[in-house]
Amino acid sequence: MSQELWKSYFNTGLESAKAGMLETAIDYFEWSAKLKPDNQEIFYNLGVSYMTVGKMTEAIKAFTASLNIDDSNSDAYANRAICFSYVDQKKKSLKDVAEAVKRGSIEEGLKQAIRLLEEKKIKDAKLAKIKKQTENKN
Repeated sequence: MSQELWKSYFNTGLESAKAGMLETAIDYFEWSAKLKPDNQEIFYNLGVSYMTVGKMTEAIKAFTASLNIDDSNSDAYANRAICFSYVDQKKKSLKDVAEAVKRGSIEEGLKQAIRLLEEKKIKDAKLAKIKKQTENKN
């Protein structure tokens, strides 16, 4: 029964993610992972969903769980590198970039993605500061 149930949860998580319902996808991936904790694909997709909604610490944990099961997924290393960079863990990010490249990721593309995310983070911080200053004036 749980064999079929984890797969049903996983597939519903995939469909929810495709439909842009990421919080719902996260719930289904988490339920699936509880029933099938040795499946790296579940944790990888959980990590992607967390990353997409900006929950980088949770994404790092999910990608790490995926890699602990199967360390051959270059995308898991690449995505975790991006998340590490976002949370200012540059050494870990660079280490994961190297692992991702060793497993087939394109280094320049990955570094560009990290740069773009870091630029977005800076812009978001500036906008938040401006918004707070505006709110304080009102």
